[in-house]
Amino acid sequence: MSIKDLLNNKLPQKKLFLLPGGFEVIGDIAIINIPPALDNEKYLIAQALASHRKDIRTILRKVNMLRGEKRIGEFELLLGNTTKTLHRENGCVFQIDITKTYFSGKLAFERNRIVEKAKDGEDILVLFCGVGPFLIPIRKRRNVNVTGLDNNPDACALFKKNTELNNIDANIVLGDANLMANLFKKPFDRIVMPAPYGHDRFLMLACPILKSGGTIHFYTFKKDFEIPHFKRLLEGKNWKIDFYRACGGVAPRVSRYVFDLQRR
Repeated sequence: MSIKDLLNNKLPQKKLFLLPGGFEVIGDIAIINIPPALDNEKYLIAQALASHRKDIRTILRKVNMLRGEKRIGEFELLLGNTTKTLHRENGCVFQIDITKTYFSGKLAFERNRIVEKAKDGEDILVLFCGVGPFLIPIRKRRNVNVTGLDNNPDACALFKKNTELNNIDANIVLGDANLMANLFKKPFDRIVMPAPYGHDRFLMLACPILKSGGTIHFYTFKKDFEIPHFKRLLEGKNWKIDFYRACGGVAPRVSRYVFDLQRR
């Protein structure tokens, strides 16, 4: 049932039209975008959502999009008393504080796809690793060496807790991805790069730490009509595109895409 259906008899049609089409659930936290024109109805919306989803304990209204190098959003607490939760995904459990680190459950399929791609014995790096949603399932299901890099100390601390919760080991590095070539002297077989919006430049920075024949799973945000040009751009920089797909929309005609790449 949609949010509009839940409020169909409680709001006039012109306000129903302004309601978001959906919401994101992370653990027992729901995150919803409520436009300023519905400020007076925000608690009504939260209560309607909570009455429908008994598994939700906290409802956050997204106030601002991701900001700063740590990619942390701003939220208004509409229901509940905590921004911390346990999120289960791909056979793993993750401790998360929504206000301290970036996390999205929308990449669960992709994270499992990378697990299927990984091979025993590989050295794997995840840039912008956050609380470990890419690395932990890989390490749990494959005999690999895993390293995560993030510049957010809160994310790294939560990542460490999550390795303990999932009984795995990982090398967690607090550092700047701009300096990756200096931070890592040994190259990796596989690099996962869920880059922030507008930061495609990190792809070329990763070349010196990718083994010959290695793979980069590169995530980027593009408008649909930009993809043919972007593919030509990648090929012009000696990247071989093994696979690519859209991983979900983020704005009108804008989606997150993944490209599985190898150096020619």
